Amino acid sequence: MYIAAGSAGCSPSEIAHKTHPPLKVARFPAPPKACRFDALTREELHIPSDTPGISLLMFRVGAFGSSRGAVLLLHGAGSPSSALWDLEPGDYSMMRRLACEGFDAYAVDVRGFGGSTRPKALEVPGDDAPPAVRAKDVMPDVAAALRYAQRRSDVGQVDLVGWSWGCVVAGMAAGRHAESIRRLVLFAPVYDRKWPSRHKTQGAWRSENRALYFKYFDPQREERAVLENHVDALFRFVGPTEEVRLPNGPYRDLYGPDSPVWKPEAVRAPTLIIRGEKDPASKPEPARRLFEALTGAPVRRYVELGDAGHFAFRTKAYRGLHAVVAGFLTERL
Repeated sequence: MYIAAGSAGCSPSEIAHKTHPPLKVARFPAPPKACRFDALTREELHIPSDTPGISLLMFRVGAFGSSRGAVLLLHGAGSPSSALWDLEPGDYSMMRRLACEGFDAYAVDVRGFGGSTRPKALEVPGDDAPPAVRAKDVMPDVAAALRYAQRRSDVGQVDLVGWSWGCVVAGMAAGRHAESIRRLVLFAPVYDRKWPSRHKTQGAWRSENRALYFKYFDPQREERAVLENHVDALFRFVGPTEEVRLPNGPYRDLYGPDSPVWKPEAVRAPTLIIRGEKDPASKPEPARRLFEALTGAPVRRYVELGDAGHFAFRTKAYRGLHAVVAGFLTERL
């Protein structure tokens, strides 16, 4: 794990490029022993978006013991929260890890993903239509989820955790709702990468099949049971079909000609950036530019996880990811 940390009074250009020797994964602290993942219960519920007619699937794992706050987790462009943050095998669940640390953990599928309402653009031929579900489109979804977490957990501020495109969504929301965000975590951010050949950014949606998710399975880096659980959850809401239809808007946000579509300087919360050392999507130089652009954040952290990739949450690098996130959210700043 390579670390570069910064706060007020330090030069971002100096801080962002500092590294420290790698730490062994075995040194990462484990969850509290008294807290058993299998004893925690996930609640599934539907809440209305601030956009009329949009229903959102939301999840909650209540804090173990006394609550120390609330965390809302946001997903990426290819996997809804329902397939991401509460993986069942072993202790892979990020939601349960945070619950064991004393947080009420929430996760939401934004419109067009998982168990939430599918926009009409995803139900019709979309080759000539603009990319569906941009970050700006889901701001009413995130606002509703934040408000629900605040009310349910009786807190004034909520921590936001985003992965991949979820970093765009979380960062944009943190700028718009600064008074409601305590801390911000951006895991595997893709920032300022105009790369039209990397992903399709024309057309409303794309279709992906189950086989695609097993094409690059590597038993040295991941467990088959965890990958199967992730894929089963991803296809949970599509019925008997072997294909899932995903919006193209997120890829337009990440790689399109108008990226970046959010303003890091608008963030006012302490912020942690995490990227995997072997992540081909979240590249080091753009991630460091993002670090430097967070000029309004009172405290900044930049962490690289050794031997981790874009999908660290479901690979054997997950314990490092869990520990870094939990450590930042529980740290006294």
